[in-house]
Amino acid sequence: SAEEKQSINQLSSWHMEERKKTTKVDPKDKNWKQEHVKVGVGTLVFRKDLDNDGNIKVLLGRRKGSHGEGKYALPGGHLELGESINTCAVRELEEETGLKTNPQDWTFAFLSNDIMPKDRKHYITIFLQWFDEKGDQEVKNMEPHKCEKWEWRSFKDLRASLRPEQLFEPMRNLIHKSNYDPSNSNKETQKALTYLG
Repeated sequence: SAEEKQSINQLSSWHMEERKKTTKVDPKDKNWKQEHVKVGVGTLVFRKDLDNDGNIKVLLGRRKGSHGEGKYALPGGHLELGESINTCAVRELEEETGLKTNPQDWTFAFLSNDIMPKDRKHYITIFLQWFDEKGDQEVKNMEPHKCEKWEWRSFKDLRASLRPEQLFEPMRNLIHKSNYDPSNSNKETQKALTYLG
């Protein structure tokens, strides 16, 4: 449709602009806390009709005790050496929320190149998505020293309800710098998302 083509064109334009941006990092600058780019995995956990309003809800928490403290973020963490991306999503989600999934439950959603000069960090964040159709597992805050609490928020309202500065950098790129929509299964849009970064 014309609307889908416009969405893809906007996404491609944003991607081209992002490719032009470069944050110069002095390799001798000892203030940077890492020598190489690290890989993070963010888990988009969705449930429908929690309030009988038909909206897709996403699981969000507020970070504690590390970079991005006080900002909203998804469950997730570092990809470990030799670990598959899907297995990382399974592990991180269970460690942080108690929710159990299988590697085959997860599908690719978004890729974000996250350069954080203020925190002296650089990550590639891979977002995977899981639609929790059953919704029969209780969400628990398994790491209260890292997260204030977990809550369900309407995904379609996030752009309006949360300002960019309220979001952890990878989540900010997903919400405010892309056209990602969990309800859109259009293959062309998914192909455009795959090329980001």
